[in-house]
Amino acid sequence: MSTCLILDCFSLVYRSFFGLPTSIRRQDGQIINAVLGFYNTLTSLMRQFQPDYLFVASDHPSPTFRHELFPAYKEHRPPMPEELRGQIELIEEVIASFSIPLVSLAGYEADDIMGTMSHYAPADTHCYLVTTDRDALQLVSERVTVVVPNSRANKLFTPEIVRYELGVPPERVPDYKALVGDSSDNIPGIPLVGPKTAVRWLDMFGSLDELIKNADLLPGKAGQNLAQQQEEAHLYRELATIERSVPTYCCWQAGRLAFAEEDVRRTLDSLGIRAAVPEIG
Repeated sequence: MSTCLILDCFSLVYRSFFGLPTSIRRQDGQIINAVLGFYNTLTSLMRQFQPDYLFVASDHPSPTFRHELFPAYKEHRPPMPEELRGQIELIEEVIASFSIPLVSLAGYEADDIMGTMSHYAPADTHCYLVTTDRDALQLVSERVTVVVPNSRANKLFTPEIVRYELGVPPERVPDYKALVGDSSDNIPGIPLVGPKTAVRWLDMFGSLDELIKNADLLPGKAGQNLAQQQEEAHLYRELATIERSVPTYCCWQAGRLAFAEEDVRRTLDSLGIRAAVPEIG
């Protein structure tokens, strides 16, 4: 069985930026805390998983199809801090030094890239999706594991753990989010429907579609709200659903991990980072 790592670029970049002080700078004063944190996370994952393939998926700066469906999607998120913006090109240099494909596509998010690549991975390949975004839990299967990085121990989500933590299986995560909403993406959800109610309803009816068909049977104001907001519920599910068939242009073989240590070392020296280069294989 081959192993493939697919990293959510900006998820890990933001984690690195806010996890390390901005006092980390190179000699010319350039802040490199996110660069250092990203490098350490990347190389730690390489050592832990010893991947045969490695890709980095990234959000594209253009609006996504979700913004066209719902203009308020993610609109409350603050702009990227300037101290981080100046490090993005340097992080891309780190990725390039390992000859790792950096994949993004106009109109889609990194989640959609990860969903597509893991969906079309060769049959003998297990994919590990590394992200702090729990939307990706819907992608978990027997051949796909979501890895949430942690400084002490990375947390691995299998289908059983998703069910244990959320109360629903991976394939029902979009249905669940349609009901309860998602504040991080500015998806409102159905008023008065909390996690316990959503899990109970989905257990009873199996899916959002069946739930909506039987909305008149649901008790209380929460049930009335769902009956009155059926179109909204369908929209929220569409917003929460990760695409798995976007037209990515990256050849699978391009992700086979192979790099020249001297290229990585040269990049680290230019960035002012003193760190070991991982040995793979």
